[in-house]
Amino acid sequence: MADAFRLEMPLWEIAARAAIVYLAIALVIRFIPKRHTGNVSPNDLIALIIVGTLAADAILGQAKTLLDILLMAIVVLVLDYLCNVLEYYFPPFRKIAQDTPTLLIHNGAIVEKNLRHEKLTEQELLAALRKHGIDDINRVKQAVLEVDGQISVIEKESAR
Repeated sequence: MADAFRLEMPLWEIAARAAIVYLAIALVIRFIPKRHTGNVSPNDLIALIIVGTLAADAILGQAKTLLDILLMAIVVLVLDYLCNVLEYYFPPFRKIAQDTPTLLIHNGAIVEKNLRHEKLTEQELLAALRKHGIDDINRVKQAVLEVDGQISVIEKESAR
């Protein structure tokens, strides 16, 4: 039992492994279209499980003791918290760490370039409009793919 609380790796290696994997995954996620981070499909769920397992293996390496694993988890949680604090207090970091909303419909017209950029089909967009109770695209002043992957819709004034 006492071996579970013994360090097998140096503290610097624990911190470095956790930080490198966390930052690498955060960087990759930053460049995935918003739709894929906001809505989790079964395939996305499988990918997340596999990536999580691979990340855990990369972080843990040969770590077997409870203390090594707990320290790595703490490093990842602290990094996550620090990134959130940086995003809150430093707008330039927020621009790097977060994406921006994407205009999908403007005055009843689909912005095709933005749909392609976000890997969103017209059928998916129309389904999102129906969820907002809108069956005619001409009633839409703006539809925006938000940073969290959700689609916000603003109707034209005359449509109400």
